Amino acid sequence: MIMIASTKSRIALAIALAAAGALAFVLVTRGSTTEYGTDHRAITVEKGEDFTLKVPARPYIGEHWFLAEPKPDADVLDYRGTHEDIEGAPEGIVGGGDGTAYFDFTARSTGTTTVTLLHCPMARCGSLAQAQATTPPVPTAPETAEPADEPAYFQYKITVR
Repeated sequence: MIMIASTKSRIALAIALAAAGALAFVLVTRGSTTEYGTDHRAITVEKGEDFTLKVPARPYIGEHWFLAEPKPDADVLDYRGTHEDIEGAPEGIVGGGDGTAYFDFTARSTGTTTVTLLHCPMARCGSLAQAQATTPPVPTAPETAEPADEPAYFQYKITVR
């Protein structure tokens, strides 16, 4: 009888430890944000998850990124805004240094939507409206393309489960 109680106690302890570990994992990862670069354009996230589209940015030499039309489905994704992290240029070098732009989202509900970002390098387009008015139209970059010297749309297919 003592052996049975001891086995039951070990099982109960193992279950309790597993549950505590799972809870700790959720608490630690819940506040983190997953980042996806231009090389990852088919993305699957969980409902309620925060994530960021991370792109190279050097606004001091006229490189900008914009969230383009059509906007992602607001029922599927909540667009939380953009911010940049730009390191200063080395002393004496005009246009030097590197940076990153971040487009922040929260997955609201299950579904699939497209996020389109416009890359405007080296002052080739100063705004979304200016890029949309060009002839010929700005092309969509292939999924394997890195940002180049010509304007291009970068499309991300986002699936929320």
